[in-house]
Amino acid sequence: MALPSYNKAARRKSYTQLPKGAYVLRIIGAREEQNKSGSGTHLTIAFDIAEGEYAGIYQKQHESDTSKPWPNDGMFYLTVPTDGCQAYVMDNWNTFFADLEDSNNGFVFSGDPKALKGKFIGGKFRLEEHEYNGKVYSNTKMVWTCVADDVRKGNAGRMPNDKKLAQSAAPAMGDDFVALPDGMDDDELPF
Repeated sequence: MALPSYNKAARRKSYTQLPKGAYVLRIIGAREEQNKSGSGTHLTIAFDIAEGEYAGIYQKQHESDTSKPWPNDGMFYLTVPTDGCQAYVMDNWNTFFADLEDSNNGFVFSGDPKALKGKFIGGKFRLEEHEYNGKVYSNTKMVWTCVADDVRKGNAGRMPNDKKLAQSAAPAMGDDFVALPDGMDDDELPF
């Protein structure tokens, strides 16, 4: 039996994961969209790393498969505040635009999302775990903004904590012991 032929051009692309930390970003584009719940809107902001070792990482990922949209890790979703919104929504909105204006000398946001294209901002990234088909994967997501010059100076401040899946470890029973799984007794231990 003959083995099947292969397509060298269809080789699996290597994937570089962005390490957690702070980076200077350039906004690729932004648009206002309806929230999935239909209860309001958010700005969908596509960005790429603008400086340093990982500059252009999301553009490279996109170019490796242009049939897919811009990489999700290179997207930031900012809820548009409404009357009576929760305080953190307003805080996120204010912080984003203050950081954006402080990162782009003389820029003042006019209310048009298209004006964000090409602007710089600092971004703080964490690792986030998720499960798919029984396996745990991690990706790097931007969760906070900061001023781009603070990143350049190594003064971006506190980084966000990683977001890990809940561990399903057996409950501890003292310093050196753990509970046996249901249905197992001491006779089944290998020691």
